[in-house]
Amino acid sequence: MQHYCKYGISVVVLQIEKFKAQMKKLHTTFIGLALLAYSCEEKEAPIIDQPTFETLESEWIRVVTWNESGNISMINPITGETKTPSLPAFSAGSANYLSSSGRYITSIERVNGVVKFFDTGIENHSDHGHEYEMKWLANPAVAPLPTHFSATNGNIVIFNDGDGSVTWARESTMETPSFSPVVLKDLKNGVHHGAATWLAGNKLAVTFTDPEAPKALPQTIKILSATGELIAESDNAQVTSIHGDASNGQFAIFGGTEGVLVASSNDALFRIDNISPMDAGSGNWMGTIKGNDKSAIFYGWSRNKGIFAIDPAAKSMRNVYSGDDVSAYFFSADGSKLIIQSKSNLVKVLESATGTSIAQSTLLLASTGQDESARKATDDALFYRMMDELPPVLTSSEKYLYVLSPSRTEINVLDLNNLNSVKKMTLNAPASRFMRVGFQTN
Repeated sequence: MQHYCKYGISVVVLQIEKFKAQMKKLHTTFIGLALLAYSCEEKEAPIIDQPTFETLESEWIRVVTWNESGNISMINPITGETKTPSLPAFSAGSANYLSSSGRYITSIERVNGVVKFFDTGIENHSDHGHEYEMKWLANPAVAPLPTHFSATNGNIVIFNDGDGSVTWARESTMETPSFSPVVLKDLKNGVHHGAATWLAGNKLAVTFTDPEAPKALPQTIKILSATGELIAESDNAQVTSIHGDASNGQFAIFGGTEGVLVASSNDALFRIDNISPMDAGSGNWMGTIKGNDKSAIFYGWSRNKGIFAIDPAAKSMRNVYSGDDVSAYFFSADGSKLIIQSKSNLVKVLESATGTSIAQSTLLLASTGQDESARKATDDALFYRMMDELPPVLTSSEKYLYVLSPSRTEINVLDLNNLNSVKKMTLNAPASRFMRVGFQTN
């Protein structure tokens, strides 16, 4: 009996030991599975929402459109909200340009001798903005035949062909009730089809014609003070004819038959000779110049030879697009890209600092409304002025290209990095022209 009990106890003890071993094994397995699950959870990629047009485009970008009658509308491309103020329309035949801040539209009525200023109400404070009601400013500028427009660093400068005077408006004063543009007269630069622009230090670079042999186009440039006194002139800044200019505040570039003329904020004046295949013959020199406040490189266009990058600091230039088929060219809002439109509606996007191609595509665009054969038959002065006033069917923010459709009732928004469509905006009425206004927050 005692032996039997000992044997029974041994069996029970053995079973208990087996049970403990099994439990230990299960415990180890459970811990292993838990660790594996935790490891897998750690390695699983987090879900990230892909950026969209609505999140990438600035909340302070707007698109202003106007119809054949000049009636103005402003669209928020993110929300789709359209505002159509009860305000006087743009005048028929007016040439409309955007200020460097993106807030004001300068409307030039050349024949009437009047320059009006339209406030979009989009105010830039770098890291944020404000939106006020749209309005026309009370005081226009009056001078004979206002023509060439330039905007840089919050300054608007217009050359008046009728008497050689210069109209100057500073954006910092335009929102004040006392705003009135300044017209600098009696500059002794002769009556001609000229150009003027602003340089840092509140100086003006202005074209001059030879008083002993006056021509329709000027031959030299000089630097003047804010009140019109002579600061600098040079025999090194001479060509047969000048047309077109642009400034980034540090340098001002003027297109010329033998080369571009440069005025700098440190009062230097010099010429950068044109390179091959350009020459001084009609259509073979740069008669329009484009600049941007954030770009050290300028771009000029020769109607027969293409587009050339101009580096005033290095005193050099180079060809970035060859051919006589350019319909329009312009900078993106931040100056980082150059957009070129050909007559066949091939659109190319270049990195402005290097001229390197980023993207290109043939797009469906609204007609420019210009007779190319008539444009070809004009002389250089009129042709380049027509080029400056070409009704835009493209406009750009920092990241996106806005394209007016052939029907003029839709705007297609494209990513500037690849020209892929990211959004389409339906207009309430056909647009005759349009432009991007507003700004990109830092």
